[in-house]
Amino acid sequence: MRTLFFFLAGMALAGSSCSYSESAFADQSGQSGSITRFAVFKSYMYALNQNEVQTYRLKDDGDPELIHRLPTDYGLETIFIYENTIFLGSRTAMYILDIGNPAAPAILSKSDRQGAFFGGCDPVVVQGSYAYSTIKIIENICGRASSQSALLVYDVTDKTAPERIGIYPLNLPNGLGIKDHYLLVCDEGSDRVEVFDISDPKALKPTPFSFSLEDPYDLIIRDETMIVSAKTRFQLYDIRDIAAIRPAGSIAK
Repeated sequence: MRTLFFFLAGMALAGSSCSYSESAFADQSGQSGSITRFAVFKSYMYALNQNEVQTYRLKDDGDPELIHRLPTDYGLETIFIYENTIFLGSRTAMYILDIGNPAAPAILSKSDRQGAFFGGCDPVVVQGSYAYSTIKIIENICGRASSQSALLVYDVTDKTAPERIGIYPLNLPNGLGIKDHYLLVCDEGSDRVEVFDISDPKALKPTPFSFSLEDPYDLIIRDETMIVSAKTRFQLYDIRDIAAIRPAGSIAK
């Protein structure tokens, strides 16, 4: 029960469309889904405004101190920390930030999204040298109407020059997470959690392991358990065997 409490405390993803959790952690302090606007790294907390990353020093007296502001273009949406690097999703781009000096993040690159993908909500997760980002386009909610929602794959081997290497159309994709060599994606528009084999990040493969769930919004994967935040409940799954994902309980919202 204590473990479940920490799962749900990190999840806290009530709301709709592009409204996000404000209690996310990205290190040993806790665990969050991919749709988050706050993250903790070492003794620092990073918080997103629409056009700014704010860095706070966490002090023993419990009163965080704002020590740095990093301006960006308008439309920051999500934050994800992986191997001493911050990945930001925004309505117009994916940002990669260096936190070699955690007190003062610095922009390494910005991968612009033009055309059909401009204006979409943009959570990001990373494994190895590849970043995976869902783009959900909803008129008047995520910026502007557009023709395509999709899962995008980036090669981030060179963090100063990320390269988009894959586009996989989806309906209204939201949060996502990685388990071993599988990527699980909440697709609210199709009422499914889609499961992709990412053994070859340059050529993702849909699997027969996807499953139906009404309005999945975001998910947390930790060890052998996955919690999906859906419209009316948190749904738990046993994912010890991705080929045989099974429900393991639920909690009403």
